[in-house]
Amino acid sequence: MRLFFKFADALLALAKLMTILIMAGMTISVLIGVFFRYVIPLPMAWPPEAARFMMVAVTMFASSIAIRQLEHVGITIIVDALPRALRTGLYLLGMALTAAFLVVFIAFSYRLTFEMGPRQISSSLGLSMVAAYVAMPLGGVMMLVQLVAATIEAMRRARAGQSPFVAGSGIS
Repeated sequence: MRLFFKFADALLALAKLMTILIMAGMTISVLIGVFFRYVIPLPMAWPPEAARFMMVAVTMFASSIAIRQLEHVGITIIVDALPRALRTGLYLLGMALTAAFLVVFIAFSYRLTFEMGPRQISSSLGLSMVAAYVAMPLGGVMMLVQLVAATIEAMRRARAGQSPFVAGSGIS
């Protein structure tokens, strides 16, 4: 179990680093696009496309961070009023449904990336669409790993009498 959490923590650190770097790249791309469009009236085609690709990547990697840290929006006032066993059961049901979605998402995004991606070229950047699509299966796997880690941590909190919906001090 400790090895799994070391792996999940390493993926979490990697996701944080990638999110920071990609956000910086996206910001630079947008600034270049705005500068060339409005300051030097010579619009460039590639900055918006690059920014879109980076936005998808940021969404994938940052979602894994949000899953692990329980940062997604949730209204738990009704669920928290339920008995502990039912509350925990609903939490597990939600996690199981999320895991099922992620497995399907990973499978289809893998196919999109590696079966269709090599046959497509992005219009402005001239890159293989594999470069744009690869963040989806990678992010999906990262989300699934963080979901498992968050679920284990939530079960530990539930056994201690706490709500599984509230992140603690990062039990590992």
